[in-house]
Formats: sequence, structure tokens, C-alpha cells
Amino acid sequence: MATKTKTPDYLKKIIKDYGEIIRSGTDVLEQKKNFKTIYVSPAIDIALGGGIREGSWLTLTGDPKSGKTTTAMQIAANCQKEGRPIIYLDAEGRLKDMNFEVADLDPSKMTIVAPEDKPIPAEDFLDVAYKMMSHPDYYGAVLIIDSISSLMPKKELDGDFSPGRAGLPKILSIFTKKIGQLLPRQHGLIIAITHYIANTGGFGKAKLADGGNKIQYQADTRMEITGGGEKVSAVSPWTSTGGDRIGQVVNWKIICSSMGAPGGSVQSYIRYGHGIDKTQEILMLACDLGLIDKAGAWFTCSFMSFFKDLAKEIKPDIDVEDEEALKKAFKFQGQDNLYTFLSENPKTVEILESSIKGML
Repeated sequence: MATKTKTPDYLKKIIKDYGEIIRSGTDVLEQKKNFKTIYVSPAIDIALGGGIREGSWLTLTGDPKSGKTTTAMQIAANCQKEGRPIIYLDAEGRLKDMNFEVADLDPSKMTIVAPEDKPIPAEDFLDVAYKMMSHPDYYGAVLIIDSISSLMPKKELDGDFSPGRAGLPKILSIFTKKIGQLLPRQHGLIIAITHYIANTGGFGKAKLADGGNKIQYQADTRMEITGGGEKVSAVSPWTSTGGDRIGQVVNWKIICSSMGAPGGSVQSYIRYGHGIDKTQEILMLACDLGLIDKAGAWFTCSFMSFFKDLAKEIKPDIDVEDEEALKKAFKFQGQDNLYTFLSENPKTVEILESSIKGML
């Protein structure tokens, strides 16, 4: 018969003075298992090892107009479906209608923190953020800081135009330490958007993420929009078969992840007026994995041969036992026609997404 270990007197005193701060490693691991996963998009989630764990910190770094805010808003839309509160710190003061053009995002259920009559210093912005994130009404909340690069310390805001951002890294260091302990307790998520700045030190990368090292050290998940040398640009136009520009292709590099291995890369498709296009990501992944066969401009949904009941539901007149007839029925010329078929038949997208996750 197992006996319960008696708590030593010195530990009892510590617990009395400081609260229940001492736990076993098993208890901590069990608590971690209770953290839910926050999703971004099919392709990005796979690259991250499953998504983003709540109670953590995410940084999105890239050049201006590269898709950082849209990606953050996509995460916000996904979290709204789960009933999570959304707080948006508009430090840039340039929030536009187009920033809200993300499918399923409800701006009326977002809390926007933005100055109307006068600028707000970084100290006040971050103090408001901490107080809101620590309040019971914002349990499980997502805080978007857009952007770290636009935060200005009070002495900088009130001073002249002489250069220098020495005060901001110190302010951010204090903020990250305080809120870093709060996030796991509140099961929240911080999305910090940062820009690239020139590396004037002469060593290492030509561009670095703004905000100081503390932001990067604090982040459990770091994603950077970056190219792959001369052949692959960080952001490229996304055009339809007819040549119309319908969005942009964003190349992400996973610097670190709260749920998977670092160093991966992934392409995300942002459709104008829609946000991250889940169907397009699934389509491209399915082609890469052979679930959809591509030959020139023709695409064959070979995966349908394993889901004959669904094939019959979509096209009742075909003989699903005739493999050639089945392939012909689900063969499309041009990616646009394939995209239309998948969009009009959401069950096919669900099947592909499940199959892709199972394979990867």
C-alpha cells in the first residue's frame, strides 16, 4: 500500500509565505497537456508541428505590406470561433478597412486599443495590455501588438527628433518578464508584429527583427517572412490562370516553434478580401503529396477513388467502380477549375486536410 509523502516543514513554510509555487515535474507536465492548440492555416500548422500552444508568445517578422497583419487577423478569426476575446493594440495608428477583410473575422467583437486625440507612449500601451490580459474577462484572450516597431517610449515621444531607441528595449524587457508569467495562467496568446531593421553592426544577417533581443528570447514561436536566395522572393504575386492578381504568396521561415522542430519553411496564400486561403493551401499540399495528380495543366483528384460514396454523392451518374470513369469525372483543366470544384465541395477539402495531416 502506497504511503503519501509527508511535506517537510521548510517546504510548508515556503508554501505558507509564497503560495503553492512548488510542484512535481509530473504535475507541471500534466498542466501543459491541458493547454489547447491555436490554429493558423493548414500549411502553416503543419510547418509548426501542429499549430501554436496557448499560454505562449508568437512573433511575426517581415518587411512592410508582406502579410504579417493579415496572418495575425487570421489567427484572431480562428480564435473568435472558440469564443476567445481579441485585443488589438494599434500602435501604428494605420488600421484600415482592408485589415478586417478576413473570412469569419467579426470586428465588432474585437477590442481595439488606439489613440484618437493624442499619441500614447509605449509605457502606457503596454500597461493597458497587461491590465487587460490579467483581467478575468480576458481569460484565454489573444493580444495583437501591431507593431513593436511603432512603440515609442515617453521620453522619445516628448523629445525632439534626434535618433535613438535605447529606451524601448528596456521597456519591452520589463513587459515580457511580467506578461511571460501571466500568459500560462491566463491561457492567452500574444502576437507581436515586428519589422526588419538594417543590421549596422557589420556582422551576421543584413536585416534583424526590431524590438531588441528580449522579444526574440521570450517568443515560443517565431516566424519570419524571408526569401530563399535569388530564386525565391519573400512575397510574390498570386495570379489566376487568366493573369489577374488575386493575392500574394508569402514565404515563411519557422525560426522556432512551441510545438515542433525549428528551421522549416512554408508557403502561405493570402487572397485579397479573404485572408489566408485554406483551400489553396490544401490544394498545393495535396499536389505535392500525390493526392492530386498533376500533368501539365491537368489535375486529377486521384484521392476520390478511396471515397467512392462521396464521389457518388457529388456525381450520381458515374459508375464509381469504373476506375477510368472515376478519374475522368474528377479531372480538371487548370488550377482555377480544380479550386472551384474543391470550394464547392467542402467535404473534399476536409478529406484532403485529414489525409495530409495523417501523412505528415
